[in-house]
Amino acid sequence: MLVSLAGLAACGARAAADLATHLRRPTALVTAEDDTILYVANRASGSIATIDVAAGEVVAETDVGRSLVDLAISPDEQFLLALDEAAGELLVLTREADGPQVASRVAVAAAPQSVRLSPDGRRAFVASHWGRAVTVVDLADFAHPKTVAAISLPFNARCQCLVDDGGRLVVADACGGSLAVIDVASLRIVSVREMVGHNIRGLALSSDGRTLLVAHQILNSHTETLQRNVFWGAVLTNVVRAVPIDAVTTAATEPLPVAGTQTIGGLGAGAGDPAGIISTTAGDTIVALSGVHEVALRRAGQFGWQRERVGRRPTALTLSSDGSRAFVANTFGDSVSIVDVEDFRVERTISLGPRPALTSAERGEHLFYDARLSFDGWYSCHSCHTDGHTNGLTSDNFGDGSAGAPKRVLSLFGAAETGPWAWNGHVAQLNEQIHSSLERTMRSPKASAETVAALGAFVRTLPAPPRPKLSEADAALADRGALVFDTAGCAACHQPPTYTSAGSYEVGMTDELGHDRFNPPSLRGVRFRSALFHDNRAASLDDVLRRFRHGQNSALSDEELAALLAFLRSL
Repeated sequence: MLVSLAGLAACGARAAADLATHLRRPTALVTAEDDTILYVANRASGSIATIDVAAGEVVAETDVGRSLVDLAISPDEQFLLALDEAAGELLVLTREADGPQVASRVAVAAAPQSVRLSPDGRRAFVASHWGRAVTVVDLADFAHPKTVAAISLPFNARCQCLVDDGGRLVVADACGGSLAVIDVASLRIVSVREMVGHNIRGLALSSDGRTLLVAHQILNSHTETLQRNVFWGAVLTNVVRAVPIDAVTTAATEPLPVAGTQTIGGLGAGAGDPAGIISTTAGDTIVALSGVHEVALRRAGQFGWQRERVGRRPTALTLSSDGSRAFVANTFGDSVSIVDVEDFRVERTISLGPRPALTSAERGEHLFYDARLSFDGWYSCHSCHTDGHTNGLTSDNFGDGSAGAPKRVLSLFGAAETGPWAWNGHVAQLNEQIHSSLERTMRSPKASAETVAALGAFVRTLPAPPRPKLSEADAALADRGALVFDTAGCAACHQPPTYTSAGSYEVGMTDELGHDRFNPPSLRGVRFRSALFHDNRAASLDDVLRRFRHGQNSALSDEELAALLAFLRSL
């Protein structure tokens, strides 16, 4: 149904004057009714805010879920789709006079991150992080959605973009630099392309439909994190890559070309953590610089970027139907900024409601994603530890007290329980490791005791990665693998329940400086790692056990190896 602003203001779920005091953390937004209404999905509160754009205020806030991470609107504007990450559900909502109302829910793969609608609005594609899948949902009867398929992916997923008039779906690796291309008709992956880069936070189709715009970062693994290298942007760069659609969708195995890569930021003005991206009808590109609280604009046919300050941690963008304004979700600002595209200035910033004082862990979360904590704003903690996980790359960051031997970036999920820290296990306290990272990896001018304490409080909130739901047969195989794990002596170094230990051990391989003793990383969530060992020399768990025969005093049979692999993937 069509929703009038007068009706919303009169009988909204919570009128502006009655908005509750809580964190909202907007993550997605869509417009309706010729851009007079703006809907905003909130991660912290699980609510959808309805904004009267002309008045510049929230006219209703409706509780619909637990943790909303994305939002879409049907082509006829009859219903909204919201993703609830915590519940693992796609919500179908009708647009009612008292705010969006849940019409139906459908379960999707674990930790959904993005939803895209087919051009006709009859199918939804949901990309999931821990679930490593795209769930396809039939919306022909939006009151009774049906799951059509779950397409497994070789990586943790986040962003998606439909290309070729909706005939192909490009899904991006949430942590690394992979792009999977799915044929929408057959619902099969036709290729997985690699590119130099990681932390893909924005995908958009150019206005002419010929180019895929990718907002991401590039870590130079063999560049030491000395201050002079950070200053010159040599350690980590922030870019928008323009890749021809034909190059993306071609079923090929070679890496995508680096041509068309546009760097954002420069000396003294890094542009940490590019995120949401849009292309205007005029061919201009706008990208959120989430780590430095700005948006950047590159005019069509021109070089260089204009930058404009918005609210804290802008992550998502949407464009008005006439292309004159960009709406920006400021996740940590609990606000929406409206940007005039022609003049490239902020017209107005709209608060989503009153906020409480932040806890220490919440302050730490803000700092974790803040690139201004690093020298000149080039990168944040999140730049390498993507959303607390890992970009899967190696970094030469003095973490083991030396330079010249890059080490794999470890996930921080569950890391508070797995001390000591650093690859050589020489750091006894988590906060000591955080302080060292601020000073020696980020070259931070702000490594105060208060900052370290807040970051430590946040890292301690990150749980271990979720364990998968296993079929009866897989569970039985994993149980046999647990016995192999014990009898083969794996638990000597990887001790349950954290599957690590405090010592450092010779593992039969050395780094570039001749060091051969390493502290074992936790095996919890090991199935989510694309490469293993301190230098990523193993391409998979299978590689670890079959090629390197890691930890095997005597060879295991194929049956034992299969069971052991099943057990490790169950952790």
